[in-house]
Amino acid sequence: MATEPSSRRPKLAAEGKRTVEGWRGNALAVEFCEDDLDLLDNVLTVVPILRIVAALGREARKRGLRYPVAGPADLVACLGKDTLTYGVHRITRATIEHAMPEGWFPIAHEGELLSRLHLALLRCEAEAAQMRPRPAIHQR
Repeated sequence: MATEPSSRRPKLAAEGKRTVEGWRGNALAVEFCEDDLDLLDNVLTVVPILRIVAALGREARKRGLRYPVAGPADLVACLGKDTLTYGVHRITRATIEHAMPEGWFPIAHEGELLSRLHLALLRCEAEAAQMRPRPAIHQR
């Protein structure tokens, strides 16, 4: 089934400024309302790691994270001494510093934060998979 290319274009931004509109790019334009919350909750169940990304995004909003985020130290300061746990994922000062390298900064807006959080969680899952014991191969 062919789809029409999106006619929605990001708003022009000042030279060099990264915007949420630019980050969204040609994402499918679908409007949601409060009645769709249960649908969106079900969709997050399809890709469980995105539920953690959403929870972390909500936590960043609740704690008043300001953009741009210059480096991991800004996220660590936002977390404070707290540890957040979502399923098997523990977010601490050390895990932020390990999973979110300096090269991922600055983070210009919430969209970039959500993308970086997703990548950091995937990175942690890949590293955990590498650490798991592997079955021994036996020859007969």
